[in-house]
Amino acid sequence: MLPPPAAPDFLQTIGLGLLFFGGKGGVGKTTCACAAAIAIARRRAHHSVLLVSTDPAHSVTDAVADLRPPSNLQIRQLNADAALEAFRERYRPLLREISQRGTLLDNDDVDALLEVALPGLDELAAYLTLAHWVEQTDYDCIVVDTAPTGHTLRLLAMPDLARRWLSALDALLAKHRWMRKRFCGDFEPDHLDRFLLDLERSRGTLAALLRNPARCRFIPVTLAERMSIAETRDLLATLQSLQMPVTELVVNRLAPVSQCADALMSAGLNGPRRTAGTALGAGPGDGSGAEVGATRDRLCPICATERHAQAVQLGELRAMVPQARLLGLPLLGDEPRAEALGGLWERLIPLTATPSLGTTRGGVSGAAPDAVSHAAAAKVEHPAPLPPSALKLLVLAGKGGVGKSTLACATALHLNQARPGQRLLLFSTDPAHSLGDALQQPVGPEPTRIRPGLDAQEVDAETAFAAIRHDYQLELEQLLANRLGSLELAFDRQVMARLLDLAPPGLDEIMALTMVIDHLDADRYDLIILDAAPSGHLLRLLQLPELTIDWLKLFFRLLLKYRDLLRLPRLSERLLSLSRATKRLRALLTDPDRARVQLVTVATALAIAETEDLRAALAALAIAVHVLVVNQLTPPGPPDCRCALCDRRRQHESEQIRAVACTASPHQTLLYRQPSEPAGVAGLAALGAAFYGQTAGGCEA
Repeated sequence: MLPPPAAPDFLQTIGLGLLFFGGKGGVGKTTCACAAAIAIARRRAHHSVLLVSTDPAHSVTDAVADLRPPSNLQIRQLNADAALEAFRERYRPLLREISQRGTLLDNDDVDALLEVALPGLDELAAYLTLAHWVEQTDYDCIVVDTAPTGHTLRLLAMPDLARRWLSALDALLAKHRWMRKRFCGDFEPDHLDRFLLDLERSRGTLAALLRNPARCRFIPVTLAERMSIAETRDLLATLQSLQMPVTELVVNRLAPVSQCADALMSAGLNGPRRTAGTALGAGPGDGSGAEVGATRDRLCPICATERHAQAVQLGELRAMVPQARLLGLPLLGDEPRAEALGGLWERLIPLTATPSLGTTRGGVSGAAPDAVSHAAAAKVEHPAPLPPSALKLLVLAGKGGVGKSTLACATALHLNQARPGQRLLLFSTDPAHSLGDALQQPVGPEPTRIRPGLDAQEVDAETAFAAIRHDYQLELEQLLANRLGSLELAFDRQVMARLLDLAPPGLDEIMALTMVIDHLDADRYDLIILDAAPSGHLLRLLQLPELTIDWLKLFFRLLLKYRDLLRLPRLSERLLSLSRATKRLRALLTDPDRARVQLVTVATALAIAETEDLRAALAALAIAVHVLVVNQLTPPGPPDCRCALCDRRRQHESEQIRAVACTASPHQTLLYRQPSEPAGVAGLAALGAAFYGQTAGGCEA
């Protein structure tokens, strides 16, 4: 029998000051972060521990509701807007004084910049808040529940953005500093220099900590599913480029290998713990004793199918990170919340190096033939209505990991078959794109042909904005090339060259989203299906048009005010087009005849709570939601098979569906898990047909 797995290293390492949990949405980051913070606080009673969420769609308080945390554990949900306002209030006088020193900007210009034009300052303020906690040693260990992958990577890249921002502020001081040295002989830094030096020290302290494996760890969390593994691969590559080593990786919600293990899991975290003999990947004759549990009964077809698919994905994951320890956590009948979180890490599943797909006595450790064929077609209750033929924009929105990308692809492929005359574009604004992974073919930053009448596009917003910044600086260089003999221009040029570095947060993303308007204006497509970013960042993106328009007004005012100095026709025209497109986008999103939202969720308490928050926020923005999809439900098993785990999961899901049905809701579609993840054009097209009630696979339209 395999020995019980050792506790995770991140729970045992004394001196670990910063611990990130990250990955694709919906994989259990919040659960793992909460469980880790509770375990660390209980193990180190004399250490202060902070659990903090940086996800705009916070779930930490929902996860730990009714928990009485250890006295040495504090829980915070970092509010980026509040952090931004606190940052402004604290540093406004200093920032105003820096901006006023010898530049061409007057008081009104400076105040306007401080209100709308500091770069990514909400995320920057959150980053500097973390840096302050680390530098002041307010806490011995900080556990961070991060946003889904794309925006977590932006947070981890914040040292570079902060460096650029501080460089822009330093340029505002450059002329005053030169004049002070030239005419006063004063070489001593003053209070403004010290202010920037202090911020740079905080930035540098956290930047160094992020690369110190003895003090900082990033724990990727994933599922043994193809889409999660694909996003994890991208995350690991970026972490490596940021010099953040990965030593442990959590694989969550692993299926059981026997009815014996099934019963143990369904008991929840307060029941008996899994035996080492129920390790995923253990097989007969390997000396592990796995057959002890497996001989009780054969797996139900649903569990057997999930186990087989997970074993295949675990093999791929092991090859991706041979140097890291895989920490397996079991699939449970109930969501681990509140007090149940405290024992989560005691239920680790031992994972063999190469998961076995062989059979065991009385059943299969992989998938039995009947399990593979069972419920081969997607089961759907209350299929979704087809979008109106006059619709211009269909948005798939929701919490990360609920299946937005899969359903966006399925919808596009089905409409392509159902309405062959329509020109369709499948469009992604999520920084962690998944369209190519779902379609199993390359999708680029320009429209890529998938089938006749259907294109797909994954926009790289950051690269697109970098190109505009480069063009702006080039145009500025050409304009000022013959005027650099002037001391005034030499220093003001540095300020103006960095003006686009003082753009509002998310301007690159709103620019990417306005490509939708460009496509529609050019009459390239009849309908655009938008695979949106996870809910927290989608809301920020939808609120950005107002901020973007304010910033563009400021920029145009500066260009007009200093038109004798700054004649930038190419940039002016580009920004004017962006302003117009932003206004049209805002109008499109609030027109229910031309734009609609399909909300996607899964039947867990955390996902339902986040979905309700998103729906209320969309309503406040006058954006219509017409369909609510409850995805990834546990399918019914054969009549002659009773599975305690599946029965408990169905009961829990029914409770959550009833809860969401109690509120005023749009059309509600229930979509059950398939034996294997739908992927590729053929598989997704079949899912789309079932989703819209166009097949005979067991559902009525």
